[in-house]
Amino acid sequence: MWHVPLAWNCCLLSKLAKDRAVKDSETQDGELRRLVSQIHGARPNPELLKSLLDRYEREFGPEADDRVLEIIAETTKRAWTEISKRVESNDIDGVLDTLWKPFKRVGAEFAVERTENSAQIRCTKCPVADTYLEIGRPEYGLMFHCSTDPHIVAGFNPSMEFKITKRLMSGDDCCDHYYFLK
Repeated sequence: MWHVPLAWNCCLLSKLAKDRAVKDSETQDGELRRLVSQIHGARPNPELLKSLLDRYEREFGPEADDRVLEIIAETTKRAWTEISKRVESNDIDGVLDTLWKPFKRVGAEFAVERTENSAQIRCTKCPVADTYLEIGRPEYGLMFHCSTDPHIVAGFNPSMEFKITKRLMSGDDCCDHYYFLK
C-alpha cells in the first residue's frame, strides 16, 4: 500500500481549503453584488427597501460596507461611461440634461446656478433621501445612493470635477452638488 507523506497530505488539504475559500468568497461577492443592485432598484418601494436592508444586515453586516462601496464605485463608473457614449454632450449641460432633468421628473426639487464651466445645484427635495429618512435608515442611503455621486462624474467625464459639502440624507437643509470642468 502506498502512503502519502504527512507533509504532502497537509499541503494538499491546505490547497483544497484555499480553493474552497476562494470559491465561497466569489459566491458571496456575487450575492453581495446582486443585493446591492436590488437595494438600488428598491428605492421607490420603502417596504421592499427596508426588507432588503434588513437582509444586508443579517447576511453581510458592516464588515461588507467597504466592499459595497467598491462595488458601487466600479458599477456606477462603468454605467456612466457607457451613458456618456450615448448622449449628445458629456459637458456640464450634458450632466444637467442626463442626470438632473430626469431626477426632477421623479420629484426632486432644485435650483441651478450656471457659469460657463460649472454648475452649482442646490437640491432641497430628494426622493431618495425622503425614502431612506422615512424608513429610518439614512446611513444606508449615504452608502447605497449618495456614494454614487463622484463615480457618476468620473464615468461621465473624466475632465469634470465634483464637490459636495451638504446632504439632505445627513440632515442638512440641501444637497449642494457642484460640477466644474478642469
